[in-house]
Amino acid sequence: MSDEIKSKWDTSHLASADIADLILEDYETANREYNLSWKRINGEDWVRILTKYPQLADECDWSEVTNLDWVELLRERPEFVELCTDEYWKSQMWKLLDECDWSRLLEAQPQLAKYRPQTQQA
Repeated sequence: MSDEIKSKWDTSHLASADIADLILEDYETANREYNLSWKRINGEDWVRILTKYPQLADECDWSEVTNLDWVELLRERPEFVELCTDEYWKSQMWKLLDECDWSRLLEAQPQLAKYRPQTQQA
């Protein structure tokens, strides 16, 4: 194990929000000085991180991202809709968004209306 890895601070004991705060304060420093516990970050904190650092999407545990988290992420970063094109999203997730979710999403990103299932079209 290299000295660089040994000298990094461990974040496995920190809460999700605390890890997210470290990343959001200064990702480069956090990545250099901490062993970031990516798996400890919840969906809500992933929204905060990915809004500022979309390039960290590969680190995200997408199973932590709820429908509400997706709505919030897509409101800020509609380019993430490209991640929503797999079979699960086509058959399930878009349908699971309720009227309130769609209203919030389309208020910020009206161009995403094309993803709304036909049975939910207003």
